[in-house]
Amino acid sequence: MKTRDRILLCTLELYNADGEPNVTTLDIANELEISPGNLYYHFKGKEALLEALVDDFLLSTHSLLVSPEEPDDASPDDLWLLLHLLFEAIATHRFLFQDLSNLMGRYPFLRHAMRPWLAALRSRLNQVLRALRNSGHLICDEDAEQRLLDALCQTTLFWLDYQRVAGDGEVDAAGGVQQMLGLLRPCLDEETAEWMQLLINRYN
Repeated sequence: MKTRDRILLCTLELYNADGEPNVTTLDIANELEISPGNLYYHFKGKEALLEALVDDFLLSTHSLLVSPEEPDDASPDDLWLLLHLLFEAIATHRFLFQDLSNLMGRYPFLRHAMRPWLAALRSRLNQVLRALRNSGHLICDEDAEQRLLDALCQTTLFWLDYQRVAGDGEVDAAGGVQQMLGLLRPCLDEETAEWMQLLINRYN
């Protein structure tokens, strides 16, 4: 593995374990057993490291959030797969979502990166909910659909931060998928809601 890739992987692991504010470039260099100068050759400080990690996250979720065309209909499986893959990516970069508002305040570039990401998330979820309603699986009016959309976006952004603040023990990204499916279930037709409950139970 190239030194640059080793640095990024190590940084990601340390940020996830300890939080970005608690990790210095010296900590990263010591963990890798390289000189600070060698690290600086590849990344000119913590902001450059963070930019690279954020770019990796955005790339890993791009295909999930950017659909070439809006579907006319959808099955609940489509939404479940989207949420599952999305939370896998979030779990991999969980340091971002355990302290996002603080990081955005400290690193202006992150605001410019994450706000379009949130807009893409909202647009993609809106597409799927509208398609579910067109398919007859989602039973609600437009106002209720928009409130559901808000709740799904909020859960995506803040589920890991909520767990960290609540101190419920080990961070569980899969619980975020379970929570979002639970928000969706009351709005589904009876047969689909029963299927969704079975799926939710699998996350226990």
